[in-house]
Amino acid sequence: MSRSKHYILSFFCFWLVGYSIAQTSQITIDKAIELALKNNYDILISKNQSLQAANNNSFGNAGMLPKLDLNASGSFADNATKQEFSSGLVVDKSGVQSQNITTGAYLNWTLFDGLKMFATHDKLQQLQSMGELNLKIQIENTIVKVTTAYYNIVMQKQLINGLKENIVVSEERLKIAQKKFELGSVSKVDVLQAKLDMNELRSALIRQNTLLADAKEELNQLLIQNVEQEIDVNDSIPLINQYKYEDLKNAILANNSDLLFAQKNSEVSNYMLKEAKSAYFPKLNFNANYIFSRAQNQAGLTLLNQNLGMNLGFTASWTIFNGLNTVNNVKNLKLNLENSNFELENLKSLTQLSLLKVFKKYQDDIAVLKLEEENNKLAKENLTISLDRFRLGANTSIEIKMAQSTYQNSITRLSDARFNAKKSETQLLKLSGAIVK
Repeated sequence: MSRSKHYILSFFCFWLVGYSIAQTSQITIDKAIELALKNNYDILISKNQSLQAANNNSFGNAGMLPKLDLNASGSFADNATKQEFSSGLVVDKSGVQSQNITTGAYLNWTLFDGLKMFATHDKLQQLQSMGELNLKIQIENTIVKVTTAYYNIVMQKQLINGLKENIVVSEERLKIAQKKFELGSVSKVDVLQAKLDMNELRSALIRQNTLLADAKEELNQLLIQNVEQEIDVNDSIPLINQYKYEDLKNAILANNSDLLFAQKNSEVSNYMLKEAKSAYFPKLNFNANYIFSRAQNQAGLTLLNQNLGMNLGFTASWTIFNGLNTVNNVKNLKLNLENSNFELENLKSLTQLSLLKVFKKYQDDIAVLKLEEENNKLAKENLTISLDRFRLGANTSIEIKMAQSTYQNSITRLSDARFNAKKSETQLLKLSGAIVK
């Protein structure tokens, strides 16, 4: 091959590698969470619902502000009129025209409604807070999903790396077995068994790559990206590992979003009860209007009637009896409030139980992780020694196969232990309300 062709081929290879790298998006866990919080449809919906609750929280919606209307009306008539008066006057005309115009501003302001407006305003404030908490809950759930999906990819990569390491050992084992067979020190069975074991690992690697691709597609979907987009993640699963049960228990009561949401729901039930009780009291409205009216007729006693001016007044009302509907409504709302309080206490109990279980599982996961880290080191050392002994003819192919199998199992258990510990840690953060920074 000429030197120029060699340069062209080298350049083309480097371009392909660069293009492949450019198509792969390296993403950190923080970046993945950021993308999900920005693009996730459930979060966007919850955000809009939270904004709606904030818009509804106003003095006007609570009924504290007056209502002002501008009205105008006009009419024109052309009639045949016949009128007979007691004085003996008779009017009998056709084509009699009349015009009526009325326009004005009308003000109505509820001054007292049994304090219902204040209870409604407090209720709207709590509903706004519930909207914000619902958004936070959705964010927390999304972070849990993204974190789990992200570190699932890391786990699949670690399993793939373990298989690749084991395949390298199998290739070396095959070479050794082939040389021994050529020298006549072992039978062909050892060579065939080495090939079978290596192909089994390669088959497992293919399946593992498929699982990795599936995990990446799931993460892309959570990030609202093209599911076919190639992404890559970091290779480690970091753990904080500094939690104390009492600190988490106190944090739950103060910061757990589900508990806070339930507390707000109980408060809303209380304000709804106050709204209903306001029906026991009288209501007082202030009314005012400023009106211009003009009526003009071509026949009759009044040919022109025009008014311009202000009218002020008050309207008081008090429902004395309405078929006991108010009494029954108050009773039902008291029951709703009682149920809300029961649900809150039940949720507290369930949340504390969840914390206890998750914390114990987290401690177990950390303990298992330490053991599996040690086991993995031992299994790797055992595999190295077994390969050296096989090279020297000190052990059989069965023994080296067992060492490989032990090492592969240790990799699987170690990856699972890391992933499980991370999931438990994430659940602890969610329960304590600390997952949203």
